[in-house]
Amino acid sequence: FQQLLAGIGTLSLLLGVSWVVFLQSGWIPVATPALGLLAAGAGVVTYSAYKSDIQRREAEQERLLAEQKRKYIEEKVKEQADDIMQLQALLKEQTDHTLLAETQQLYNGTTELAPNDPTEVVPANYQDTPDQIRDSKTDPNLLGGRYKLKRALGAGGFGLTHLAEDNQLPHSPQCVVKQLLPARNDEKFLKVARRLFQTEAEILQQLGKHDQIPQLMAYFEENQQFYLVQEYIQGHPLSDELTLDKRMPQAQVLEMLTGVLEILVFVHKHSVIHRDIKPGNIMRRERDQKFVLIDFGAVKQIRPLEEAQQRETIAIGSRGYAPPEQYDGRPSFASDIYALGMIAIQALTGIAPYHLSRTEEEEISWRHLAKVSDEVAEVIDKMVRFRAFERYKSAEEVMEHLQKIT
Repeated sequence: FQQLLAGIGTLSLLLGVSWVVFLQSGWIPVATPALGLLAAGAGVVTYSAYKSDIQRREAEQERLLAEQKRKYIEEKVKEQADDIMQLQALLKEQTDHTLLAETQQLYNGTTELAPNDPTEVVPANYQDTPDQIRDSKTDPNLLGGRYKLKRALGAGGFGLTHLAEDNQLPHSPQCVVKQLLPARNDEKFLKVARRLFQTEAEILQQLGKHDQIPQLMAYFEENQQFYLVQEYIQGHPLSDELTLDKRMPQAQVLEMLTGVLEILVFVHKHSVIHRDIKPGNIMRRERDQKFVLIDFGAVKQIRPLEEAQQRETIAIGSRGYAPPEQYDGRPSFASDIYALGMIAIQALTGIAPYHLSRTEEEEISWRHLAKVSDEVAEVIDKMVRFRAFERYKSAEEVMEHLQKIT
């Protein structure tokens, strides 16, 4: 349309100049240029309409593709929820007969030793850690014939996390290999665990297209153990910035909140719940200082927690950051929002969440410990309400509220 106006303006200018010259007894041929300009203008209009139609069709195709991906992930999330329920049921139905069989198997796989013999007894059903996995068909020093484990990054009740090198790619780039240890190795349990692992991998593959979620590079099973290979994020966890007894300025806390909420908006729009948001699972990327959300929690269901570990992690969630409904295995989007709100309170007060007191109504008592405006405090209070239905329903809703007051 603007190009058409420009053409009309040029034609008008030409005709005006020609009329002035004609009045001064001069003559300029205008018919041919005028027809040329009209033809050019018509061509511009036609091309503009064609280009607009192409752009409209491309935008529609992108919208349909995005909708298809969203529905695909929604279906996978539903499958994931079903698999989690089945795994929990299988873990609960483990009978005394099964425990006796496992004990007998362990007994059959041991060697009787003399008293005070220092020799270590290794059960017959012992499975090596990733550092010790061997495959006769491939390089014995590589996991899956491809990944060279460099050092341990972490260990927990769900498995081990290693920094590794991918020896099948040029320059052997670094990556993160996460080993997940199933709670049981009977075929019935492994079948469901394998399905949950596959579903989680497919979800992570889609979520990893967001710039602030690690890309999933590969996933595989070896020796009845499951492995996720993800992009290595160079940086440091948010927990390094949350020093106890040190209060973070409100402006810095708001920057953290909005940075993580932007990721959660994307995650929740795909019907995915993170389930384990805590400072250790939020990385500040070195190259651009942006936050990256790591370690989604659903696949951790393949292994229950030991009693000691339950003191730190509850129903796939971390003590102090997990809301009440997550203790009962009923997480929702509001659970992620609660966890992020607790991180904000920790940053503002310099006090770990599990050391904060509660009111008679079970709400967190924290305002008197922080330097924060009433408007921001009200947002955070709503994020960490004891009852899930009183919290914000989505990360997008929190973002909108914060934008209004900042």
